[in-house]
Amino acid sequence: MVNDKFFRVPDFPAEEANIPLGSGEDSLPAEDYIEDCKYSCSTIDDFIKLTDDMMADMLHLEEELVRWRQALIKYLPKDWAEGLRQDIFDGTPRDYAGDPAYDLYVQARGVDPQQTKEHHKLMRRLADGTDETSITYL
Repeated sequence: MVNDKFFRVPDFPAEEANIPLGSGEDSLPAEDYIEDCKYSCSTIDDFIKLTDDMMADMLHLEEELVRWRQALIKYLPKDWAEGLRQDIFDGTPRDYAGDPAYDLYVQARGVDPQQTKEHHKLMRRLADGTDETSITYL
């Protein structure tokens, strides 16, 4: 792999000896695995938890971006303000639906946090400056 040379990652010991993975004395045949790792392995759980945190951060930053743009509109010349109003959602996080890892996350959680009605309503209120968390004290 090209990046292995850059990061100086050593070869995997099984590769050096040409030993197929999962063929050692300690390995279990695939049919003997206790759990299906799709939703219950700790790696998947860690992935889901990390994605939860990342999505919460992204949604918060998206809200802050729109909140401050809406506040700025009041101080811009009319033409500039109208342009910003039309582009108030420009540069907000993209929708990740269709990405296999994100689709697994949504399937495990049962909801796409970027597509909830509550989030869309909040974003519209923030864009209009009518949400209780809008920056109105400036």
